[in-house]
Amino acid sequence: MPLPLLLLLFSVLASASPELDVYALIKMKAALLVPATSTALADWDPSATPPAHCSFSGVSCDAAARVVRINLTSMPLHGGVLPPEVALLDALVNLTVAACSLAGSLPASLAALPALRHLNVSNNNFSGPFPAPAGAGEPYFPVLEVVDAYNNNLSGPLPPFGAAHARLRYLHLGGNYFSGAVRESYADLAALEYLGLNGNSLSGQVPASLARLKRLREMYIGYFNLFNGGIPPELGELDSLVRLDMSSCNLTGPIPTELGRLARLDTLFLQMNRLSGEIPTQLGDLKDLKSLDLSMNQLVGEIPAGLANLTSLRLLHLFRNHLHGNIPAFMADLPHLEVLQLWENNLTGHLPAGLGKNSPLKMLDVATNHITGKIPPDLCAGRKLEILVLMENGLSGPVPESLAACKTLKRILLGKNMLSGSVPARLFELPDAGEQA
Repeated sequence: MPLPLLLLLFSVLASASPELDVYALIKMKAALLVPATSTALADWDPSATPPAHCSFSGVSCDAAARVVRINLTSMPLHGGVLPPEVALLDALVNLTVAACSLAGSLPASLAALPALRHLNVSNNNFSGPFPAPAGAGEPYFPVLEVVDAYNNNLSGPLPPFGAAHARLRYLHLGGNYFSGAVRESYADLAALEYLGLNGNSLSGQVPASLARLKRLREMYIGYFNLFNGGIPPELGELDSLVRLDMSSCNLTGPIPTELGRLARLDTLFLQMNRLSGEIPTQLGDLKDLKSLDLSMNQLVGEIPAGLANLTSLRLLHLFRNHLHGNIPAFMADLPHLEVLQLWENNLTGHLPAGLGKNSPLKMLDVATNHITGKIPPDLCAGRKLEILVLMENGLSGPVPESLAACKTLKRILLGKNMLSGSVPARLFELPDAGEQA
């Protein structure tokens, strides 16, 4: 930070005032507007005197005319930057500059803001490292509660949040280029409810210590990260967890049976890894589960009977594994099932006779298996079916006339089976039917 600005910051400690807030806002305007002829922030008048600045677009003040909130969401500030003078706003509680097309680096001075609780710089083009501590003992986001830096070009190690950030409850750093390991200190964020590290370049192991985050409700750590090892069984201790997404991050080994303890879980995404072994029957204990995606792994064995207990399930993806055996009859009894994708496995036997009869089925894809028997007649009984893919199996018998009457159907693929008879003429009249048999 330039020496004159440092001296000014020291003076602010003794003379913080609405007048200095106006000065900081005008400095921000000059840095945010590129080119300077932009009409954005037109009402940020350099000649304004307090409390007129409290009426600037996106600015809110407290009773003392101190700036406590700046929200410039979606304002067209293409190529603008955040200047270090933002640190002069020492009463600032909320800084939101999301989706403004801002560039450059995040000013290191942000870390020293004494009242900042909410920081949202998401969906911009910020690059370089996230602000780091100025030195040992120096304040580092002392009262921060929310950090959203999603979808930028930030790089370097993850910011060093830890036990000192007892109020931090939302941390979203996904969609950047952060590298290195997930910090063990994140396990000390006792108030954390949301952790988003997905879509970075992280490596190392997923820390088992994250199991200490007893208030955590959502964790997203997959996509482009390349971790070593597997899913820590200790994650089954995250009693408050509602959503767990560890997709596409090079995980190996079995799916821990301990995940069946996550009683509040409604979403479990583990697709596109190298997970092996059988699907734990304990996943059937997740009574609130609505979405389960284990696709594109190396799972073996049969679809466990315990999944019959997933009566809230809406989406089940098990495709591109090495599963064998029958498609369990209970699939036809899941009352809320909308999407069932089991393609590219080694499944045999018949499709459950009542499939579609008891649920609002929208999509069924069982292509490239070894399924025999007839096409169930009630696949469109719920009047929701849009996509039906049964190709590359051993199905026989006629195409049910009920499919021709399915007005919601947009795509149907039946080829490479042993079906007999003609395709019902009305099937070709369906809107957007796509390819048929």
